[in-house]
Amino acid sequence: MKIICVPDVHQSNHWRKLLTIDLNIIDKIVFLGDYFDNWVNEWPDQGENFNSIIHFKKDFPDKIDILFGNHDTSYLLDERCSGYQPHKAKYIKKMIENSLEFMQIVSVYNNYIFSHAGVSYEWMKSAGIKNINEINNFFLKSPDFFRWVGPDNFGNNANEGPLWIRPESLYLTSVKGYHQIVGHTEVGFLGYKQSPYSGMNILCIDSRTHENIILLDTETGSFTKNALKIDPV
Repeated sequence: MKIICVPDVHQSNHWRKLLTIDLNIIDKIVFLGDYFDNWVNEWPDQGENFNSIIHFKKDFPDKIDILFGNHDTSYLLDERCSGYQPHKAKYIKKMIENSLEFMQIVSVYNNYIFSHAGVSYEWMKSAGIKNINEINNFFLKSPDFFRWVGPDNFGNNANEGPLWIRPESLYLTSVKGYHQIVGHTEVGFLGYKQSPYSGMNILCIDSRTHENIILLDTETGSFTKNALKIDPV
């Protein structure tokens, strides 16, 4: 499969380049979450940007996956991430609640898992989940299992869920049998890193500018960095 992966949005407009390409040349577009909380583009830009992504999904329901990020679920679960906007919290929560049918925690294609932060074997064991494909329904039934666990404030803990875990911990407890594509952590170097636990590859694609949209070939494992050659906004 040819899959375009969009890192944390945080109100950036880089993803809009996707509106101009021929979607017939790819199989899927996966957004990795975090549509809100930004210190540059404020309101009404944040709300309009999120609504535009949801409308994009509605226009191409079988082509596009919209994943949750920790900043998004923080409004659903009444948690607070950095950049949390208390003056807009009720409004954001309502927007997300109205879009729940279009959003999910993970996407799985071939032997690749796409999620905001990554899926840990330790977290799956603590949640009683035996199959990756159970995660999305589990979120609807038991959203509390997707909260920040701690004690590490940064989320660098093997027990953290797919919205919070950091790469350092994910490498040590990555689920076996699946490569993973994640955002969440602004990495300075983009490339595969093999998990010593699972033997599978982890690819972190988020950056400070959130512009690194990649095109992944799941058959070969090759990917194109900055696939759409987008200038920062």
